[in-house]
Amino acid sequence: MTEHEAIINKALDGDVISCELVSNTNNIVYKIIRKNKQILYVKFYQNNSFHIDNEINLYKIVENKYLKELVYSSENPKFAIFKELRGKSIDELTDEELKENADNIIESVCDFFSSVGKNSLKGYGFLDEKLEGKKESFKDFICERQTETSKILEEYSFLSEAFNKIYNKYNKILVGDNKLIPIDTNLKNIMLTENGLIKFVDPGELISGPIIMAYGDFVAHSYKTILYDKLIEKLKLDEKENKLLRIYAIFSSLNVLAFLKKNGVDNLETVIPYGNKYTFFELIEEHMKYLELK
Repeated sequence: MTEHEAIINKALDGDVISCELVSNTNNIVYKIIRKNKQILYVKFYQNNSFHIDNEINLYKIVENKYLKELVYSSENPKFAIFKELRGKSIDELTDEELKENADNIIESVCDFFSSVGKNSLKGYGFLDEKLEGKKESFKDFICERQTETSKILEEYSFLSEAFNKIYNKYNKILVGDNKLIPIDTNLKNIMLTENGLIKFVDPGELISGPIIMAYGDFVAHSYKTILYDKLIEKLKLDEKENKLLRIYAIFSSLNVLAFLKKNGVDNLETVIPYGNKYTFFELIEEHMKYLELK
């Protein structure tokens, strides 16, 4: 029995007949089958400089119908046990299923962002153990993070030069708020359950920033899909907000590509967001054109 299996057995009072490792990337995830055939998932959090997971802290802050049902959690070691969700992630939906559920998905995304974003924090950017932003200035956070990202992407001039182009032209509108926001809402992290509910299955990457930044992260993955069209229809943004939406979509896309580069993915030109038909390169180019930076 491994150390993790022993911890899981203890947490569940030995009521485990099967323990299967299903993921070992950002976090370590096991699929558990109990004696009554109930299926649970156990996540051991492996925080590092590129992936800080505050999922457990989110449960302490908000009571949210969009989160998975938590069975057990521990701080030392840091892990959590969740009930199984049955359904499809949004990227797995057929075109017809996506069309049928687009309104529900967007209503849920907006409601989730709004309910989490009601929480104001101290500081900006990535969170410390007290759930306070580590930076005194939002611009300091943006500049540090995107500069680091640009360095990682330096072999791709189109990507590495994007931040400076944006910042030189639009730095005056990059005024941050210090709301709690999720910044990893790709379409594989959102599920349509069998009973038609929307759940955010991996919502732990949180920062202190403006809510429009959360929407920008979502747009990084959903642009040129029906979900983007529905989102724009609902938000009714003004010109400045639309520019910020595009800017944060670019920043999110660059950060995803930098993460992939750090993890050994070489041909970034071919990477497509979950649930999209276009590459990140193509989507970034569209946003840059909108911002008149091409």
